[in-house]
Amino acid sequence: MSGKRAVWIGALSMMGASYLACAWLWAAPYRTPSAPSADAPARVASVPEPAALPSASAAVAAPPAAPVRAKPTRTPALTNTRNFLVIGLDRRPDGTGPALADSLVLVVLDEAREHVGLVSIPRDLYVDIPESGTDRINTVYQVAKRTHREPLELLSRVVSDTLKLPIEHAIALDLGVFERAVDAVGGVEVQVPCAIRDNFVDARVDGGRRLLDLDEGPQHLDGVTAAMYARSRHGRSDFHRARRQQAILLGVQRALSGLGVLKLPDLWSAFESSIETDMRRVELLALARRGMNTDPAHLHGLVLGHDHVEGFRTPEGKSVLLPKYDVIDASLGKLFSAPSPGVRPEHAVCEPKNAALGPSQRT
Repeated sequence: MSGKRAVWIGALSMMGASYLACAWLWAAPYRTPSAPSADAPARVASVPEPAALPSASAAVAAPPAAPVRAKPTRTPALTNTRNFLVIGLDRRPDGTGPALADSLVLVVLDEAREHVGLVSIPRDLYVDIPESGTDRINTVYQVAKRTHREPLELLSRVVSDTLKLPIEHAIALDLGVFERAVDAVGGVEVQVPCAIRDNFVDARVDGGRRLLDLDEGPQHLDGVTAAMYARSRHGRSDFHRARRQQAILLGVQRALSGLGVLKLPDLWSAFESSIETDMRRVELLALARRGMNTDPAHLHGLVLGHDHVEGFRTPEGKSVLLPKYDVIDASLGKLFSAPSPGVRPEHAVCEPKNAALGPSQRT
């Protein structure tokens, strides 16, 4: 009798565990990222000297103020793709203050040919925000909060309207998790196209400053170094920074593909505490596995940069970037023949190694 009872208890326990596992996988893990705990790594912040580094929009010559042009009639450049918006939120190290969409990357999956494209969207892009006029795209998340709308939904709508691509799901992450995610996969291999020397505030080190010093060529970056590399303003525009961010995402993909599913639990634990999404866990894990298993030759990167925008100064005096819709559509149409993510254009010229530092810091 006791044996039968043990069997029944074991069976019920297995059923309960299976139910809990299914419930966990199918639950939507939507949450607002909370402030990091006291022992969580602080976000490394760049502190360029005033006027030493102009904004991304300043890197493109701004013409005199003029009316914002109406959008032309457009045909979607891509069809039969699944599109996911990844948003990097820039908050203060304690998690407080307004959240701006510091990084915007559209992940485009070609289901038929199993290609994946990364499209980086400049944060100064001047866009229409439904029921809120026009402004930089990195303000949309905060506009949604202020007007009591769902931030991911509004930002997805704005990106979809701008690029003429439907957004299936959106994922927002605090940029502070970036460092932990890179460490979770054992660091990343990155091809550094231009030597960089930069200086960042970091309360975790003596003196409160941390130096980034990378030579040109292949480099292995830990989480702290990868975070600084992604945030540096070397090159004097966000277009260069977007390219470096894509290179690190490619490094994470390569690290995961080499380790298989064994590292997914560590990566998940690094991400989940700082994630907002309308996806269920099972969908997130499936997307991660899709990225892991993609042939490197089928990974492509596009940065919407100088060719895709033009500088503009609004009547309020804001320096913004106006989209060139015809050029954007043409580039999206050729996304899956674009080079690997993070590759520097052939015509690009490297800035001096210490270009990101202020004059008083250059030695």
